[in-house]
Amino acid sequence: MWPFSSSYPELTCQSLAEEYDYIIIGGGTAGCALANRLSSDPSVSVLLVERGLAADTWASRVPLFSTDFASDGSRTYKRDSLPQKFVDGRTQQLYSGKVLGGTSRINSMLYTRGIAAEYNAWSAAGRKGWSYDDVLPLFKKGERNLDNAAGPERGRDGEWTTRSHDITYFPTTTRVFEAGKKLGLPSIGDMNSSSSPALGFGKAQFTINQNGYRNSSFAAFLPLKLVLSRKSHLAICTGTIATKIDIAPGSDSEGIPRAKGVYLQSAFSTSRTSYVSVKREVILCSGPFGNPQLLQLSGVGPQDHLKSLGIPVMKDLPGVGSHFQDHLAVPIVFQVPMEDSLLSIEKRFFTFMREFVKYMTRGTGLLLSPVLESGIFVKSDLLDAESNLHASALQLNARDPANIPDIEIIPIAYDGTGVPFDKSHGVFGFLNVLLRPQSTGTIRLASSNPNDPLQCELGTLAAPEDWKVLRASLRLSLALAKQMRKDGYPMTDYRVPASDSDADLDAYIKKWVRTTYHYSSSCRMAPENDPAPGVVDDDLRVHGVRSLRVADSSIFPQILATHLQAPSVMVGEKCAELLNGGH
Repeated sequence: MWPFSSSYPELTCQSLAEEYDYIIIGGGTAGCALANRLSSDPSVSVLLVERGLAADTWASRVPLFSTDFASDGSRTYKRDSLPQKFVDGRTQQLYSGKVLGGTSRINSMLYTRGIAAEYNAWSAAGRKGWSYDDVLPLFKKGERNLDNAAGPERGRDGEWTTRSHDITYFPTTTRVFEAGKKLGLPSIGDMNSSSSPALGFGKAQFTINQNGYRNSSFAAFLPLKLVLSRKSHLAICTGTIATKIDIAPGSDSEGIPRAKGVYLQSAFSTSRTSYVSVKREVILCSGPFGNPQLLQLSGVGPQDHLKSLGIPVMKDLPGVGSHFQDHLAVPIVFQVPMEDSLLSIEKRFFTFMREFVKYMTRGTGLLLSPVLESGIFVKSDLLDAESNLHASALQLNARDPANIPDIEIIPIAYDGTGVPFDKSHGVFGFLNVLLRPQSTGTIRLASSNPNDPLQCELGTLAAPEDWKVLRASLRLSLALAKQMRKDGYPMTDYRVPASDSDADLDAYIKKWVRTTYHYSSSCRMAPENDPAPGVVDDDLRVHGVRSLRVADSSIFPQILATHLQAPSVMVGEKCAELLNGGH
């Protein structure tokens, strides 16, 4: 019955069993993988709770039609940040997936794990079990890579299909690579191999299956056939909000509180509520907004904040909702020939029909959404005054934490500003991404009502170091464009800084800086007494509360210098390994 699918077995919050072994709150990118793994044992009962619905339509599987951050909101949850002090009080619109599969249903489908050095840095900081060699089997387990040239670090037998495009769709991609070579950028053969250079440019890889469909975490890990086969012990409850975790005061000699169950509410009617108890553990996979919200509503968080809202404190944990991070980006845009831009299928009917036929008959063409075909990763301190990269072999070693890039430049065959633009010409741009921000923000409650908006203080560009890195990135993008013109490619400035002076670059950054929807680290994995206090330990257990874990991008000790969907699934795999190993 509407709004629930007639085929996919979605339950309401009022049609659940009284108790489950595991309750997963959040059926997003990580939550779908975790639900798959935990329910592989038929003796274990699993409840997955998701705010959104399955919404599994044909259009939601077509890459171009489903890349949907700024849609009507049917599959997207939208929030506004607080005014940001360092960018003239601008607010940011924040988007995340509101559908089974979460943001993996609406993102650009990029599959990047991050270089090995990222995880070796976690290990060096004391995160036991999180080195690259520790997590590599978790990445491989779920992956089914289709590229013939993929090496031994890639998975072949998993559920989650990854691939690169067989061809280059836009000539700008080749032009950027040629310009990059002249600026000293190495070629990265496989962005997901530790034997590739840590820095340079390479082809993007995507979560698209062999038939040309988006292969979201939902499609990969919770397909209809699997869910029906596990219906006796896997319950998927959609259109439902978790309003509070039932945490009982400690009754043992240590007096440590324990998660006993979860209070649920229909997303469509606040009057429809229920309570479900948990036998083993509650795992939060609601993302960097939802996890700190639910923890704070449940009395776990900074005690002064909780007391100010009249919420009884079950565990004073200052790190909850703190250290929030995002990859900020600044786009620059050029006008190019229409046929070299994704805009061509929007403005030219016959082009659209040609590409539609290609997709329907061969699973190829622009409906695969190749707006992003490549990426450039750089360390800003290795660029000279002319934006040439100078990196030794040691500085290209992808396993060394000293070599983690702080800049990504994404060539895009569209306007990346997110505002209206002149569509009489084709457009091409560079999205300049700050990969290792020093600025952090907070996610706090506005009230004790779970339906009220959150107070999202992003801390946008609060750290002076972030401005310096973005300036270096913009200068490199301008140098790439200059070299492309020198090589004969026709480009006209459309949205670019007035000059490459610090003052003009800063003015441009302040006007155009935006989110890339890569939210993380609001429940970071670190000791409780860390200078930036942690929320979970190395086994993803919430400090000071039994039977409660967090498992998604919110636990990253700091934001990874990459796109976050693959690492998020890895965390889900890690959580399942920890739980299955514990029983």
